[in-house]
Amino acid sequence: MKSIFSGLLIGSIIFLFAVLLQIGTPTESSRWIDEIYTIKSNIANSIKKPKLVIVSGSNALFGISCSQIHEETLVSCINGGTHAGLGIDYILTRAHSWLKSGDLVLLPLEYTHYTYDGKPSNVLTDYVLARDPKYLLSLNLTDQVRLISGISFKRVEQGIVAKFKTPQRINSGYQSKTINDYGDETANRKADMTQQQIKAIAKITPNDKIYESINSSHGMSSIIKFINWCASHNIKVIATWPNTVWFDVYQEPKQQEFFKSIEYFYKRHGVLILGKPEDFMYDKSMFYDTDYHLHDLGVNQRTKQLIDLIKPYLPSS
Repeated sequence: MKSIFSGLLIGSIIFLFAVLLQIGTPTESSRWIDEIYTIKSNIANSIKKPKLVIVSGSNALFGISCSQIHEETLVSCINGGTHAGLGIDYILTRAHSWLKSGDLVLLPLEYTHYTYDGKPSNVLTDYVLARDPKYLLSLNLTDQVRLISGISFKRVEQGIVAKFKTPQRINSGYQSKTINDYGDETANRKADMTQQQIKAIAKITPNDKIYESINSSHGMSSIIKFINWCASHNIKVIATWPNTVWFDVYQEPKQQEFFKSIEYFYKRHGVLILGKPEDFMYDKSMFYDTDYHLHDLGVNQRTKQLIDLIKPYLPSS
């Protein structure tokens, strides 16, 4: 037993040392997220008057056009959609720095955020270790341990390699150069879709997170904290539904209970929710590469619907 305990202790110390050694070392896998955060932060800092800030994962990035909103309403708009895999805690915390008194926040959050249990994802762990160690330090000890202990051995290896050799830049996949001056993604053109993307859309099935009523979760607690923070800083919050693929099963009683529970959640906390879930559910032909990512024609339709709903609540231009 002594030998086993000693072995575990030594192994844990070596693992911890390997993690600490690489903190702050950029990885290629975290580059895109870091670059789009930099772009969106620069946009936010450049706007001095009240603005609309859209906060969510990538369903807004690939689903809403702030350029179109600004063109039709003259209101300054930032598309703050990033990566849902970062988790609701991180997404909302990072949004604080974009917001000022008088702003309006729109939350078209992905459904997974409402059921989120607080467990750090691989995306979050990779990004925080590589690009935002300050966030790690801001967490309480329990959350720090949860994040560090969740690191895979493969990620530890990647970080160590990156520490001594700059990772080769990958030019395929999402690239920050396609983000416009409003924070919108512009590369999701239907005309440019590949056969691989078309096949991926065809294989999409109903979201298994959309099932039964949900009354409380770690994710909901995080949203409440954000709503309260905004209220204390004279920032108005409005919610709406994410764009996703339509499936008949979403009309079944169990799924409808799920949607109603989200609606009731926002009502309890004094937050208006725009539209109905089905308003932003579309045929697969409107999607680009995932069940949350519309192509450009889908973005145009979704944004037009959103503008009609949000116009009365926009800050003065």
